[in-house]
Amino acid sequence: MALNDLGEEIIERPITLPRFNLPPLDLETEIREAAAKVAERRIIRNGLDAWRAIGRAQSFESWRAIGAALSIGKIRAQRIAGEADNWRDRNYIYEFGRWMRAHGFGDMPKSVRSVAVELHENIDAITAWRTTLPERQRCRLVHPLSNVRRWRAATTYNGKSPADYKMEAVAAWRKFVSCVAMLPAADQAAMWSMVSQARITDAAA
Repeated sequence: MALNDLGEEIIERPITLPRFNLPPLDLETEIREAAAKVAERRIIRNGLDAWRAIGRAQSFESWRAIGAALSIGKIRAQRIAGEADNWRDRNYIYEFGRWMRAHGFGDMPKSVRSVAVELHENIDAITAWRTTLPERQRCRLVHPLSNVRRWRAATTYNGKSPADYKMEAVAAWRKFVSCVAMLPAADQAAMWSMVSQARITDAAA
């Protein structure tokens, strides 16, 4: 029995610990997320190394690495700014600029930054287009601005790229479906019959 200074019995009360309802640990998810972060840091590091050496050794591959790194910063800035589809948004510009400075790209001109990102975002199409060029011409096309500009000119029709036409076609199709839905049932059937007939004609052409 424990007594205090007055000789009174000290009553020991049990200690109640707080209870936490934590979700079960998902090791596979933790490992994937950790691996993704490591891969992301490696891409940024490769891009930074290429940017620091750009004055001494400039190549298409080095600009590919730079564009890949900057695209990570762009995605992060879009996520924070909440304006994923508006690159003119003030918050996005601020967040992207802050990311650039924090990761060693602060001295890169904005015009170069934008075309490097565009190079990365279209890298498969641009790389495929480059394979159609003579080797001597490919070797001369190094800077992202040259590649993006020449690629656009070679793959556009009436000033529009295939992606532009695809976007317009999707918008037109949605408008068509919406308008047809407003018609009486008999007219709807006639319109869909026209679509089916057009598909059959195109397939036979």
